[in-house]
Amino acid sequence: MDNNQHIQKVMEVETPVGDPAVIAARHQEAARRYPDVNLDSDEYVVVSIKRHSFGVFGIIISSMLSFIIVASIWITISIMPNNLNLTLAMKTNITLASLALLALSVVSAMIGHSIYKNNKFIITNERVVQWIVSGLFNQKKQTINLEAIEDISFSQTGFLQHLIGFGTVRLSTIGEESTYTFTFVPQPNKYAELLGDLVENAKENQFITDEMMELGRKLSA
Repeated sequence: MDNNQHIQKVMEVETPVGDPAVIAARHQEAARRYPDVNLDSDEYVVVSIKRHSFGVFGIIISSMLSFIIVASIWITISIMPNNLNLTLAMKTNITLASLALLALSVVSAMIGHSIYKNNKFIITNERVVQWIVSGLFNQKKQTINLEAIEDISFSQTGFLQHLIGFGTVRLSTIGEESTYTFTFVPQPNKYAELLGDLVENAKENQFITDEMMELGRKLSA
């Protein structure tokens, strides 16, 4: 009778470093402030990147131009002498069409602003979560573990980006040729530096200090 037994080695699970009470408090605060992020029991948000408000400028300008053009045509037709022999019904239809276009330009600006602001980049003590929104019904979420990030860089191109203070943050992962980008980032150098420290901490299984958490709060404000 063969009495040999095969004992399977239990895989060691890496436990989070740091005071459990501090981790729990950070987790609870993050769950309250970011209810749309599904956090693990020992996970918490360090910093949230929101796009610079300058990116909304183009959306507002285009909507304002459309509004001004339609309003100018409407006012001109309304007050000019009836050289075009427009009937009252035709003028009424033009007025209704103009009002509809004016309302459409306002709604388009509001939708564009909402889409722009809903693009988010959240960094926890374990991963990076990015929401990419390009339309009302077109949304994608990307998740990258901090340990998988190999390279972090930022760029500011041109006089305007340096003057106003925004740029692009790029992440490259290990073993992949994919590059993850987030545009219109305010103070991209500070975010890239903090993210580099978080990646280093994650790879070395180091606890995130209160100083790093405070910096994350300031950048998220």
